[in-house]
Amino acid sequence: MSKTNSKLASVIGTKKPKKHLVAAKSIPTPDTTNQQGLPAYSQDKWLTLLTMLNTLKLEPQYYRNQSQTLRDLDSIIKQCATEDLYLTCQCIVYSRCIGEGLRTVSQAASVFIAPHISGQEYSKRFYGLWDKKEQKGGVIFRPDDMSEILAGYVALNGNVETTTTTSKSGTTISHKVSGPKLSNAMKKGFKSALESLDSYSLLKYKSSLIDVINLVHPSPKLSTAKVEYQGEQVSTIDAIMKGLNVSANTWEVNQGNAGQIVAKAVREGKVDETEAKEILTQAKADNWKELLDTNKLGILAAIRNLRNILINNPKQDTINKLCNLVSDPIKIREGKIFPYQLDIANEIMLSEFSTPYSRQISVALAKGYELAIPNLKELLPGNNVVFLDQSGSMSTNIRWDISVKTKGLSRTSCISKAALLAATIAKATNADIICFGSSAHYRQYNPNQDVFTLASQLSSANLGGTNLATAWELAQKVGRKYTRTFILSDNEVNRGNTYSSYMSYVKSVGHPYVYSIDLAGYGTNAIAGDKVRYYYGYGFSMFDDIAKSEFNASYHLDKVRKVVI
Repeated sequence: MSKTNSKLASVIGTKKPKKHLVAAKSIPTPDTTNQQGLPAYSQDKWLTLLTMLNTLKLEPQYYRNQSQTLRDLDSIIKQCATEDLYLTCQCIVYSRCIGEGLRTVSQAASVFIAPHISGQEYSKRFYGLWDKKEQKGGVIFRPDDMSEILAGYVALNGNVETTTTTSKSGTTISHKVSGPKLSNAMKKGFKSALESLDSYSLLKYKSSLIDVINLVHPSPKLSTAKVEYQGEQVSTIDAIMKGLNVSANTWEVNQGNAGQIVAKAVREGKVDETEAKEILTQAKADNWKELLDTNKLGILAAIRNLRNILINNPKQDTINKLCNLVSDPIKIREGKIFPYQLDIANEIMLSEFSTPYSRQISVALAKGYELAIPNLKELLPGNNVVFLDQSGSMSTNIRWDISVKTKGLSRTSCISKAALLAATIAKATNADIICFGSSAHYRQYNPNQDVFTLASQLSSANLGGTNLATAWELAQKVGRKYTRTFILSDNEVNRGNTYSSYMSYVKSVGHPYVYSIDLAGYGTNAIAGDKVRYYYGYGFSMFDDIAKSEFNASYHLDKVRKVVI
């Protein structure tokens, strides 16, 4: 050996292994398979439960149908309940009332947990009302959660035993439906929730609560909710149970009243149906104008009712106020409006309407979306890269509710969601984008483009199979060291050795945090490790969680454990 090489060997011999090199020596063995039967890594069951509860839309997917998704949810709840029943309940309450607030999946979870919590001292409280002021309580965040949970319980167990009593012409009529009994916890929790609701809430959700009220029989005497009927103050619960004509004074009711007034005029022969249609359209347009003029229409209600507003032939002044509302930075921040909510609304504008008004609203929504993007640069400092899956399976359609009131559905695809998320991260943090499928390449983009234009340019799913290894190999070849890697994919890897390529990158370049965002929510991943975290679905609040979890790996569960039921 030459003197130079001897000196080199001596110097190297004094060096200690870098931390990321030590970590790279151990490659865990895959512990599960993906939807295609290929080796994969599962995540911790508690994080699996949390991510399912906070991201699943319960719609058909490319590799899994809705029934399988529900079975997977039921299975993970059983696993978690066996280990820690109270923590499982905390996860459900947290996800509905503090986290992403998804309704359908948390309601399904509330049904699946029912047989497990029977006899627990907190079971009644679990099905009780969430106290928004005190930040504690049960899974009922909105009054109609009760009716949806009841519907799920019936779907799973059959019609529950009920007895309803109605009054008609002074005669009491009883109706009995036989079937399995409602769980005592659910019955007592619902009863307590109904007795705690104010008059406004009871009347606003009256139509959905009638069946629940008839089933659990809340006590009018234990409720302080009162409503005026024929000049007297009566119990609101009693009024609903007796079928009295009482209602809340809300904008929803005012819109409905307009229809009732016009319908009565038609029945009385005062106007024909053609005239009635014109009168009703104008009346609803006037109502929308009044709501906007008096600042009584909340930003979320405005976003969800864009279609209704446009249908009712509004005037330019109304549209101007509407556009100002949906692009108001203060309203967006205080209303906790998520970018994807504005994206759905924009999708409606582009797909259903082609008028100067709809285009004006679309421009305002795009502005609002930009404003709704969190301060990701501050949350996610350093160098970031997005691995964008453009394989064929990303073209699968996924649907979610646009409007709770109308049950309108918007259809989009995994690649559309992934492209928008990639564009959002890129614009906010100046991140690199690597598109991958059967192969991978760096995607150049104009950072001055608006987020929707950039997303559109990224939304092709035409790169063949899913070979995540190619993205890691390309990043290693270029030699760029990243603070974070975001993987936007359905995680159905069917080519290459992803984990080996990932560890090779770690060994030669650096050890980034990896956030694997499983847009389809299948629940398996191609890599694992202490700096790898998993998310399901399409929720922008995850960025805040990501920023905090880098300082505390148990951040998510720590928040859940603070929930008081």
